[in-house]
Formats: sequence, structure tokens, C-alpha cells
Amino acid sequence: MGEPRMARVDVSILVRKKGAKVKKGKYLYIIASKDFPKGPGNPISGSAYVENTTVNRMALQCLVDALQRIHRPSMVTIHTTSGYLQNGYRSLPEWKENGWTRKDKKELRNADLWQQADKLLSNHAVRFKMQI
Repeated sequence: MGEPRMARVDVSILVRKKGAKVKKGKYLYIIASKDFPKGPGNPISGSAYVENTTVNRMALQCLVDALQRIHRPSMVTIHTTSGYLQNGYRSLPEWKENGWTRKDKKELRNADLWQQADKLLSNHAVRFKMQI
């Protein structure tokens, strides 16, 4: 018997606020899988109101919150309008190698959340699907 196949999981990240600074905003995630039966727990969602933050931090916090709900290794497709999340995911290996700083040794913004995301993403096969 081989290893069980990974579930296919779609994570949609929705951020209700445009612009860099956010006085008050809301994020929402929806997690759905065609590999699990419909009903309680599929799909699942979560949301939070945030104050005095940035759109990028809000999107990253939303991703971390969503990933905390996925408990088994999965093929995760992240649907988002945030290029920050996609580009940041691609940069994770470099940031880790540089001690969670940027290439030029400047501060990595949101390093605390990127470290959490990195840990949570490590058991998954991940791809991004950019939304318009």
C-alpha cells in the first residue's frame, strides 16, 4: 500500500480595503476541497476585523489564519489578488537563508507572519492562482 494521496484544497483570500494603510478593514478566507464530503467543515471560512495595519499584513494574516485550519498535507491552491503573498512565498527560501532579512540585509516587514506562514506551508504542495 502506498502513501495516501494529498487532498486538493482551495484557499480563497479576500481583503476588503485598498490602499497601503488600513485604519479599519476586514479579511475573509474560504477553504474548500473536492476531496472531502460537503457538509460541516467543507467549505469552511473565517474572518476578522483589523485596525491600524497595512493591506499586505492583513492579507498575510488572513493566509496564516486559513492555513491553521488545514491539518493534513495537501495540494493547496491559494486564490488571491495579492501579489505580495505570491512574491513573498517565492522569496521564503532566500529570507530564511538570510536570517529573515531581505537580500540587502534590510528589515523584512511582517517577518513574524512570514515565519508562521513558512512553517504552516512546509507540509503542503503550494501554488498561487492570481485573481483579477
